[in-house]
Formats: sequence, structure tokens, C-alpha cells
Amino acid sequence: MPSFINTFQYTGLLQQAIIPAGTTHMDVYLWGGAGGGGGGDRSGPGRPGASGHFVSATNIDLTSYKGSTLTVAVGGGGSGGSTGGGAPGGNNGRSITGYSGGIGGHSGPSGYSG
Repeated sequence: MPSFINTFQYTGLLQQAIIPAGTTHMDVYLWGGAGGGGGGDRSGPGRPGASGHFVSATNIDLTSYKGSTLTVAVGGGGSGGSTGGGAPGGNNGRSITGYSGGIGGHSGPSGYSG
């Protein structure tokens, strides 16, 4: 039985892999991008962003997809927020399909976290 391993990382482009003929099942492991760190404010330096979430699915039936192409749109991790009063929050690494997390919160006008 043929097997293959493909690893996809954020590139901002769609990525593809051909499912080899004879492949009957697939396991998928997905790690979400980490959040960006917060910008500093009057109470001190920003905090690090949260780590990405992990999900998996095993034994996905591929018997009707022999020789098909798998297309993947990988989102990126969030960028860090800025320091200072009214500073913007970080942006996320949006995938081409638009499925990704939101942007980070803005700090308050006096430089306190929002």
C-alpha cells in the first residue's frame, strides 16, 4: 500500500499534493498558528501569544479519490501588537480561503491594554 507524508507551512499561496493511486486512507494532523505577543503598556511589557490549537483525523477513506489532488490553504500565526497609547493589536496570518482567527485588541488611549 503506497504511503506519503507532506508537511505544509504558511506561504500565502495554495499548496498541493497528489494522492498516489492505490492510497486508501489518510491521517491528517493540523496545528493552528500561535497568537502574536501583546505590545507593552504602562503596566509593563506585553505578554506572549497563546500557542496554536491541535486537531487530528485518522483513517479518512480515500478509495474514491485515487490520483486526485489535495489542495491546502495554510494560515499563519498572528503578529505582535504595538506598544503605546492607542496602539493597534496584531494581525493574523490569514489563509487564502479567509478561514483564520481575528485581529488582536487595541490598547486603550492612555497606553493600557485594551
